[in-house]
Amino acid sequence: MDIIIAFLIFIACLVLCLSLDITMILPLALGLVLFSLVAVRRGKTAKQVGKMALSTMKDSLIVVRIILLLGCLTGLWRASGTIAYFVVGGVRVIPPALFILASFVLTAVMSFALGTSFGVTATGGVILMAIGRAGGMNPVIVAGAVLSGVYVGDRASPAASSANLVAVLTGTDMRDNVRLMLKNTILPFILCCVIYSVLSLITPMSEVDVSLLEEIAGEFNLSWLCLIPAVLMLLLPFCKVSIIASIVVSIAASFAVAVFTQGLNVFEALKAMVLGFAPENASLAATFSGGGVVSMLEIACILIISGTYGGIFRGAGLLDKVDELLIKLSGKIGRYPTMLIMSAGICAVFCNQTIGSIMQSELSAPLYGEDEKTQKMMDMENSVILIAGLVPWCIASSVPLGMLNAGAGSLPFACYLYLLPLIELIKGARKRVYNGKN
Repeated sequence: MDIIIAFLIFIACLVLCLSLDITMILPLALGLVLFSLVAVRRGKTAKQVGKMALSTMKDSLIVVRIILLLGCLTGLWRASGTIAYFVVGGVRVIPPALFILASFVLTAVMSFALGTSFGVTATGGVILMAIGRAGGMNPVIVAGAVLSGVYVGDRASPAASSANLVAVLTGTDMRDNVRLMLKNTILPFILCCVIYSVLSLITPMSEVDVSLLEEIAGEFNLSWLCLIPAVLMLLLPFCKVSIIASIVVSIAASFAVAVFTQGLNVFEALKAMVLGFAPENASLAATFSGGGVVSMLEIACILIISGTYGGIFRGAGLLDKVDELLIKLSGKIGRYPTMLIMSAGICAVFCNQTIGSIMQSELSAPLYGEDEKTQKMMDMENSVILIAGLVPWCIASSVPLGMLNAGAGSLPFACYLYLLPLIELIKGARKRVYNGKN
């Protein structure tokens, strides 16, 4: 009963803060206190609870390092003129009537090639958002299309860390997994293209005022050197360079371009890295301001706090009786709907796609036999990997939206994240009816 009360208070606080647009740090900190108290009430000492929390928080620090580096990268890409270069080129190349569709397709292709949602969001996503803002697009819709696109690859790319993790957890072959995932990606991908085509036609990118392009050219030196940071970031992963090393190299290149091409001094370049970039021309602020380490601090705090939950829940045995509940629920509504419900709960509490995948694999073990590894893999890929992107305070959602300077209002436009699970639900319901099951 104590854990139920703690959950109810925690969820109520989450909903309240989300509706009032208050930082998610507060409810997550409250949740840490509540779950720690439950663990103490069940016989654990405060010291033991602290050790349990630290045991899993260490894992989240790896991701914290990446997102702080991405903050540096997005600040310097703005300062170096890299984003400005792509904005000017993109405005001229991308058809205004298909901009939202192009945002989805381009990020989907990039994410499948690179296997990283964060990396594609910080590069292609940030550029597309800047182009959209310059063209008067609704940033909420553009951010939704970008978030939708980056998860096409995050889920199904052979280079994606999440896909490889699920393969390891389920004991399945990665090559077979990719083939199966691509097969059931076709329909939701087509539906997304239709939806984004309609949205593109309804809200086309307006003709960019020539004076705006002139202002951009006056603010930045749009030399071909501005391309170097982006080219390095996109090509290095193909050369088997780690994502962290690729980001660091791109940061160094951006710093050099900002100093030697844009005329910033070293202090100004460092300021863009840490505090973000702000153009001297105020009329360009909406398009080019942002980035920097400070833009990622709130997300880093959310990740660190949520990273403590896994250790407390495991160490204190707060989920020991969940197995029986899941077996009963699966018998009533089916395994995949149960996995979806489990995903929503896990992602809401642990706020982490990686921890969510590990927890779901452990909790769902009684639902699958030894000969059902492939089915378990597909159910995980079609649930926790995607649902994580729909939970506003989960890092799978908050990190990309933070880099895009967008809020949770973009999530309804991240169509791929909920169309694929919805299609799988419908297919499962039809199969159950066909087989004569309730």
